[in-house]
Amino acid sequence: MLTFLSILAALLVINVLLLVFSVNGAMSNFKKTFRRISENTVIKLPPSTEHSEPKYKKAV
Repeated sequence: MLTFLSILAALLVINVLLLVFSVNGAMSNFKKTFRRISENTVIKLPPSTEHSEPKYKKAV
């Protein structure tokens, strides 16, 4: 019984360590991607006109 609990505790510790490292790696990749997109984004909006809204037909 003691062997089982010690192996279980060791596996839980390893699992927690892997989880912490994977979350830290994912957060750093997310921040890099977000920063890169926001620096390179150029917003181009079409000129607004009064007649640019689509006209819909009445439903039968």
